[in-house]
Amino acid sequence: MKGRIFFLLIIFLFFQACSDEASKKVEQQMITAKSQAVHNNLFYSGVIQPLETMVVPSPADGVVIDMPFQYGEKVQAGQLLFVLSSSKFLSDYKAALTQYVKAKNDFNTNKSQFSEAEFLHKNLLISDDDFKMKQSNFYSSRLALLQGKDALEGLMNQAAIKNIDFEHLTIIDFDKIIQAMHLKTSENLQILAPSSGLILFSNKSEDESKKIMKGDVVKQGDVLAMLGDMQGITVHIKVNELTVNQLKPRQKVKVTGMAFPEDTLIGEIRRIDHQGEGANGGLPFFSVEVVVPKLTVAQQKTIHVGMSAKVEVDLEEAPRIMLPMVAVHEKNNMTSVFVYNEKTKKAREVQVQTGATTMDSVIILAGINAGDKIVLPH
Repeated sequence: MKGRIFFLLIIFLFFQACSDEASKKVEQQMITAKSQAVHNNLFYSGVIQPLETMVVPSPADGVVIDMPFQYGEKVQAGQLLFVLSSSKFLSDYKAALTQYVKAKNDFNTNKSQFSEAEFLHKNLLISDDDFKMKQSNFYSSRLALLQGKDALEGLMNQAAIKNIDFEHLTIIDFDKIIQAMHLKTSENLQILAPSSGLILFSNKSEDESKKIMKGDVVKQGDVLAMLGDMQGITVHIKVNELTVNQLKPRQKVKVTGMAFPEDTLIGEIRRIDHQGEGANGGLPFFSVEVVVPKLTVAQQKTIHVGMSAKVEVDLEEAPRIMLPMVAVHEKNNMTSVFVYNEKTKKAREVQVQTGATTMDSVIILAGINAGDKIVLPH
């Protein structure tokens, strides 16, 4: 009898030990569901461009005969950029000079006649209609003089003509007019830098650039060069239609590049196009402009226009419950997890709704709550 009791005691202790061991294993294979911020990083490539640019257009048709600079170097406001040989400009200059002198003579004549008409009208010696006609002629001639002066001054500034006193030039100064018309330097149109910056050749598109060289023929309005502000940079990226709505203006980004591996630049999205473009049969894309508003002096020396850049956008979503992939089971098109019940000391299968996944985790959209204990498989 004593032997039987001793045997049952040994069996009881054995199962108790097994139960404790199983309990420890369950505890070791459980995790607590927690809400955490979800980060989704998007990567794009682009090309470094200046923060701001200013166009330097050709004011007339002509041939580039001199350009005393190298593309990419810094120029100062007022510095000579291009010299154009332009017969059309010379013709325009002569026409503007003639028009100005004629408008000035007409103005002086109408001014004298208007002064006389004011005296006669005041003394009732001419009719109201005659007075109004003289008044209208005076105002019209004054407007024509202002237009002629503005056109001539514009051409003078383009050709850097400074040694002629046009203010005191009248129609009776015939020899001075002839001398001004045949000014030798008027054939060469000098184009000066409107502001300081880097002198760059223009990009007609991302795949095509137009680099003006000495001897090139240009038309009025052609872009000769661009002046770029490299105190900061701009990068244009192409975002497909699936992710463009996740981006917002002023959203922070990181900009890196192979040519400046030690620098991680912090910028933001400045502009997002709202019209998509075709992609040769692929998904439509939207142009997005990213800016880094400030570069250090050291960075300005190493980061140059035309370098490649990689843009990283960190999309931080609302906190979600994330579980390891191994905690989620799929059977008969149903997704579930095992939730441990503290009261019953047992795990029950709970159906869940899953969302996006990472390399080793999955977002749980519904079915469990933060704080639930999830049983992992052996």
